[in-house]
Amino acid sequence: MSRRERPRRASAGQVDLPDDATPQQAVPLLDPARLAARLALRRALAAQQVDAARLRGAVIIEVPEAGWVEPVGSAWPEVVDVPGRSTSGGRPGDLAVRPGEWMIFEGEGGPARRSRHPPGYEDEQVALCLWQGQDVLGIAPAPDRQLPPDLRRVADLRLVLAPLDPATLREVAAAVTGSQPRTVLPPELCARLTPALLRLARRPGQTADDFVARAARLAAPAPRAAAAAALDNLPGLDEAVAWGRDLARDLQDYAEGRLAWREIDRGCLLAGPPGTGKTSFAQALAATCGVPLVAASYAGWQSSRGGHLGDLLRAMAATFDQAREAAPCILFIDELDSFQSRATNNDHRDWWTAVIGGLLEQLDGVGGREGVVVVGASNHPEMIDPAILRAGRLDRLITIPPPDRQALAAILRVHLGEDLAGADLARAALHAQGGTGADCAKWVRGARRRARHGRRPVVLDDLLAEIRGAVTMRPEQERRIAAVHEAGHALVQVLEQPGSLRHVSIREDAHSGGHTLSEVPGGDVSEAWLATQLRRLLAGRAAEAVVLGRTSGGAGGPAHSDLARATRLALNAETALGLAARPLLWRGWWEDRDVATLLMSRPDLAGRVEARLNAANEEVSRLLRQHRAILDLLVAALLEREVLDGAEVEAIVQARKSSIADAYQ
Repeated sequence: MSRRERPRRASAGQVDLPDDATPQQAVPLLDPARLAARLALRRALAAQQVDAARLRGAVIIEVPEAGWVEPVGSAWPEVVDVPGRSTSGGRPGDLAVRPGEWMIFEGEGGPARRSRHPPGYEDEQVALCLWQGQDVLGIAPAPDRQLPPDLRRVADLRLVLAPLDPATLREVAAAVTGSQPRTVLPPELCARLTPALLRLARRPGQTADDFVARAARLAAPAPRAAAAAALDNLPGLDEAVAWGRDLARDLQDYAEGRLAWREIDRGCLLAGPPGTGKTSFAQALAATCGVPLVAASYAGWQSSRGGHLGDLLRAMAATFDQAREAAPCILFIDELDSFQSRATNNDHRDWWTAVIGGLLEQLDGVGGREGVVVVGASNHPEMIDPAILRAGRLDRLITIPPPDRQALAAILRVHLGEDLAGADLARAALHAQGGTGADCAKWVRGARRRARHGRRPVVLDDLLAEIRGAVTMRPEQERRIAAVHEAGHALVQVLEQPGSLRHVSIREDAHSGGHTLSEVPGGDVSEAWLATQLRRLLAGRAAEAVVLGRTSGGAGGPAHSDLARATRLALNAETALGLAARPLLWRGWWEDRDVATLLMSRPDLAGRVEARLNAANEEVSRLLRQHRAILDLLVAALLEREVLDGAEVEAIVQARKSSIADAYQ
């Protein structure tokens, strides 16, 4: 493409890079971004052994980021020269296009033009221009998403321009200043230099080292203390935070062109009880990654307009379109367990088939979702349709457990801020065990309210009063039943698996009137292992019978109750674990919703399960009667202190055993 001389301002100077220029020489005022683009184009063409003088047809150029589209478009006619053809223009920016646009270089001196049209019209123009002998150039940071499909299909050449490197920066510095730089920037810093930053670094009369130094300061990552600290302020979410930090690095590399989208995790599922910080994690993740957060849920989509199926699907599609426009971004979908498995959800099956199909289409349909990381949240991951969790969708499961004692202390510290600075929160965390991050926020608000009404600073007793308030309001009889029940669990845990008890509490929360937390050691699944687990689960109910002479309903209730878990375990021992009298027949692994139905329909199976439970109950009752004195000591300690850690329970048990041994000596 032979090129006519262009009218230009000094900033558009078109000179070759000087080899031995000195600061004393008169140096034209050059555009460093355009020079860098010209160098990058020449190197990309040379790497593919393309003769620029003979280059014609349809060309696609993939640039590192959107800012490079304009200088690359301006530099293109200076690099490619086809005899007998020319482009015209005035200002350098006349040839520039924005991401997603394409350029047509017309023959015989016709003006270069850019155009933006609906996708179908652009494809028609690509075909029209090519058969008329015109050259078509498309420039974009993401050509597969931003350029017309027909241009991608017929491209004769595809160039990928790498981010700025140290060698190119040295050549640009030498050209714009007339001197050779002594400073060499590291590759990762050079890659961060955009055309805008190169232009901001330019000053008349400066040396090459001054230009490079200014560019280095501009390219240095901006202080992101608050963003980086966003994930640091989520104690207890270690696995999620580690994944989030990795994702932040990957998205940074993706934005700067060093990593392809196919190498990045497309999404994950956060699973955990309510109040454990799933939504807070999504917010902190977006802040740390420096990308927008788009939030949605099934309830939000369903409430759109009239709530009909078409309205829901349109609202869902609109959310994903919003995320694609904001990419790279985080799309957070709450209540993902609303999309229940189609295999078990027989109510309104046609509705759910269409809804889940619509979500799957958005997750990996033909439209793609490059740059959109989907984070789902669920309290019951086992209920989600398995297709949503398959590879390439939300295939990474991150479990967020209730915070332990150490995490609770850290969460309280985050919410307290400067209040109670330097205070030891260990005792507060001990009483808070069983609580969630949301509970911690509530307790701190309550402590501040107490201090505010008392017109004084917050003191530790304010926080302890808020944490312990629910327990002290219970009738004494209920507290005693809870203490006996949890003492039974704790004692059996210490006797049968020493060192595994973490704490025992009679503090009432939204989920129970008390709880015992242990780290159950691993081991072979055997009859002995099964018997131990059943005794652990039934110890609370057995303790009530031994101490009080009767049992309450505290061991039963919902699917996570002691009795439900013991029944489910005994059932699966019969049907799936190979521990039945005829162990070679696998009859399936049964979950919460199916256990009751199966046992009611199979009296023979129910009888074998009940026999296992009765045997375990007799064994643990005998063990508790044997250690009744220790059990009473634990009950008294819990009534007095409400929460005991594992070491305190171990100490009570060992002290009592030692005194009994001394009495027999």
